[in-house]
Amino acid sequence: MNKKLLCIRRKLSKYRTHCIVFGLAFTLILVFLWPQMVISVRPGELGVLYSRFGGGTQLDRTYQEGLHLIAPWNILFIYDVRIQEETQEVDVLTVDGLTVKVEASLRYQLVRDSLPLLHQQIGPEYKRKVVLPIMTSAVRQTVGSYRPDDLYSSARQELQDKMLVDAAEEMGRIPILVHCFVVRKIVLPEILSKAIEDKLVTEQKYLRYHYLLLEAREEAKRKAIEAQGIRYYQRLVNENMTDNYLRFEGIRATQNLAASQNAKIVVVGGGKDGLPIILNAQDASKPVDGENATLQNVSNASAKQAAPVTGPAEDPAMREKGGDTGWKDRKAQFADFLKQLDATLLNPEKTVLGDTSEK
Repeated sequence: MNKKLLCIRRKLSKYRTHCIVFGLAFTLILVFLWPQMVISVRPGELGVLYSRFGGGTQLDRTYQEGLHLIAPWNILFIYDVRIQEETQEVDVLTVDGLTVKVEASLRYQLVRDSLPLLHQQIGPEYKRKVVLPIMTSAVRQTVGSYRPDDLYSSARQELQDKMLVDAAEEMGRIPILVHCFVVRKIVLPEILSKAIEDKLVTEQKYLRYHYLLLEAREEAKRKAIEAQGIRYYQRLVNENMTDNYLRFEGIRATQNLAASQNAKIVVVGGGKDGLPIILNAQDASKPVDGENATLQNVSNASAKQAAPVTGPAEDPAMREKGGDTGWKDRKAQFADFLKQLDATLLNPEKTVLGDTSEK
């Protein structure tokens, strides 16, 4: 055993230089080839292996997420199999020959099971070769069939659905799943956009005027119905406006006036019902009866007594002497006037009877 170890030591010491060189060379090769040999597949990705000496692309296998070790002469292609989005601004000619700018986005996803076939038929540049051309074609085919004013007022969901159908038809058997189209912006020519806006404003004004006419028509109907109601009410009032009704209203007004807590002056009328003057139903053009004549006589008498007496000027000394006598006379006259007014207003029948007996 010891002899074998000694033999190995002798050989190593003899070829020590060659071993060091070989070790350094192997380390350098491993360092440089490590990225090609150890491949990491990140989340949402799949790998397709191309074997240089094993028949090319392996169609029956895909490399899942994780760390994989392959031969340095093979190549592992990594594909993103999550939902992707491509946004593009496309110039489109409409039916009228006007240029419209449409900014649209396409959301798509690679089919996992058919990824090796996609790699073999199209390759890693599938976006430039397939996705963008099909997206541009679908946008131009769909938007080009509309008029500019229709694009301004059409629902975007309708445009997006048609673009999705066109893109799915053009995609055919390519293992790419188209999820949806999103129309982000439609830019019309400035002159056309201004004309369309003016047209829409005019249409809204027309609808507003139409609504105002309808409102005015309904208001006229309302006023006509209101006028008919007023006329019917006035006809009923005129038919039922009798002396008894007016007398009843006068009594109610007198009661409400008497029950009021405010300071007031009640002026009782001279009619046979004793109603307030403002509610007297008698016509002013009729001849004055006994009660009114009596009240009028009392009023005339009071007016005569209250009128100043014109005559020669009195001496100031005489005025001082007869001042008390003149005041007493006026006081007596005023008391007589109140008695006559009381007899006339509170007991008109007695006054009338007295006048008749005297006659």
